[in-house]
Amino acid sequence: MLATTSRKSASTSSTSVTARKAPSTSCANCVPKWRPFALPGPDAEGLRALSAQVRGAFAQTYDIVDITDTEPEDVPEHRIVPDKDKAALSGVSTAQIAEALALVYGGTILGRAHLPDEKLPVPVRAFVPRRFEVDPARLDRVFVDNAAGQPVPLVELVKVVPASVDRPILHRDNEKVTFVGAELSDSVPLYAVLDLQRRLHGITAPDGRPLRTGNLRFKEDVPDTIDGYQLLWGGEIRMTLDVYRDLSLSLSGALLIIYFALVAYYRSFIVPLVAMSAVPLGIIGIFPGHWLVGMDFSATSMVGIIALAGVVIRNSLLIIDFIQDNIRHGMPLEDAVREAGAVRLRPILLTMLAIIFGSAIMVTDPVFGGLAVSLIFGTLVSTALTVFVVPLLYELHAKRHAAPTSPGADHA
Repeated sequence: MLATTSRKSASTSSTSVTARKAPSTSCANCVPKWRPFALPGPDAEGLRALSAQVRGAFAQTYDIVDITDTEPEDVPEHRIVPDKDKAALSGVSTAQIAEALALVYGGTILGRAHLPDEKLPVPVRAFVPRRFEVDPARLDRVFVDNAAGQPVPLVELVKVVPASVDRPILHRDNEKVTFVGAELSDSVPLYAVLDLQRRLHGITAPDGRPLRTGNLRFKEDVPDTIDGYQLLWGGEIRMTLDVYRDLSLSLSGALLIIYFALVAYYRSFIVPLVAMSAVPLGIIGIFPGHWLVGMDFSATSMVGIIALAGVVIRNSLLIIDFIQDNIRHGMPLEDAVREAGAVRLRPILLTMLAIIFGSAIMVTDPVFGGLAVSLIFGTLVSTALTVFVVPLLYELHAKRHAAPTSPGADHA
């Protein structure tokens, strides 16, 4: 993946020309795209050493493949610096030297041509093909004419300084940072991240202090290198935490709205809780359902829980409304509860079958399969338990208050 931070080295002359031996195989302008985490730190060399240490921990983790980081390989280069004293004695200006080197290594635009099929002038550029490129150590084959018109070998006018290409410096939130990432061949990121978190937290950083890890909570951490080096998890694990946080807030908001709507309808604070007891009953079947079909719990599975909440609460309301209707007609509480469970069983089962058959078509879908599994197994288990648990809870509530329950008379 990428390039990393390094110190910038200044050239020894404003007219120096850089000649690289070979192009780097790393990408210096890419962005980490797999499951990277960020390593903020105060020193570029320390970041490089820490990146190698963390990369080794990745290699020792089960199921991790395609490890990558933003640390490039060192690319050798030759920096050609004019010797101004020798150039002056030879009657050659530094501008002539720069022009000659630019022609040899970069090419020079000689002019512009107006072609019939082009609206804009096309530059005419002279350059040396790569296969004929002059080795910086053999500049005796390149000549520059001095003021007297005599050719002077370029090797006598310049100094060739071996060096390395400057490393790019990556920043995140104004902190120097390097990235390390990997892929998992057959498992979810959670287990690998927890294993790496256990092994990397508190290891000795390049500055001698313990390495601080973070970004595994619902609130995202920001890089802060005042207290030393950090390891901040990102990529898919960070995205997963953000999605589950947002969907959990959505589920809580939906349940809160349903609760207050039922409180306004039943004029009771307890009866809505009895009706909403079907929600945890449905969640009981969701995780075993994912295990049975061999599917990972995903964000769409969480969406299925939100959709399931409204369905299973509706089944509870059918039973509670029928119990209250029987009581208003003078039926004893125990008989009203049994009658409600028996009579409302058929429409509840029909609702369950409609949801199961309607969702079954999505089970094999790679994206919405989790939604279907949550609806199918959540509805199945919730229906099986709701017809028993909700009537019993309502009966216990009614006996506790020792008064008939109706939408207009129950106050809890």
